[in-house]
Amino acid sequence: MSKKIISLVIIGVILIVASIVAYTLIPRATLLMSVAPEELVVTINGKDRNVKTGDSLSVKPGDITIKLSREGFETVTEKITIKDGEKIEILKALVPTNNEARALLETEKSQAIIQRITNSTMQRDTDELLKKYPLLSELPINDKFYTITSCPSKLFPGNTKVLAICVNLYDMEAQQSAYEDVKNRGYDLDTYETYYVDASYNSTSLPDRD
Repeated sequence: MSKKIISLVIIGVILIVASIVAYTLIPRATLLMSVAPEELVVTINGKDRNVKTGDSLSVKPGDITIKLSREGFETVTEKITIKDGEKIEILKALVPTNNEARALLETEKSQAIIQRITNSTMQRDTDELLKKYPLLSELPINDKFYTITSCPSKLFPGNTKVLAICVNLYDMEAQQSAYEDVKNRGYDLDTYETYYVDASYNSTSLPDRD
C-alpha cells in the first residue's frame, strides 16, 4: 500500500474519530412524540417540523416553546425545560374543530394515545385526592355495625375534587366505635367533612352486639 493511500486512511480515521467525539460533546436532548392525530406540525422555538407519533426529535437543552398544530384542530402551545441528555415525552391529543378532523382521531394509534391521556388524567386525579384525603387509601371500611366510605361533598356540590366521608351506621350506638376505628388507623375524622348516616332502616337483619 502506497504512502499516499495510508495517509488518506489515517486522515479518514482521524476525521471519523473527531466527528464522534464532537457529536458526543454537543449538548442535546430528546423529545418523544406521542400525539394524536398521527401526523401534525410541531414548532420548536419557532422552527416547524412535520412529525408522526412515535418520532424522536433531537433538541438543544434549555427552555423550549412547543406548538402542536394541524388544520382542523385547535393549536396547543406548551413551555418546557429539558436538560442535557434528558428525554421527555410529549403526550398530547389535539381537539378537533370539524368532522373531518374527528375522523383522523379514530385510527388505532390515535385512540391509543387518547386512552393513555385519559388513564394518565385519572391517575393524576386519584393521586391528588389521596394526597388531599389520605384516609381514602383505607376505604371502604366495613364493620358489622357501620361502613365508612367517601361521598360527594355537601359544602362544595358538583366539585369532584372535594370529597366528604360518610359513616353509615347500622346501629346508631356504633358512632363512637367508627370514630375510634378511624383514629386507630392514624386518621382523624374531625379533619374531614364527615357525615354520620342512619342506615339502620336499610338493614333487614342486624347482628347482636358482642
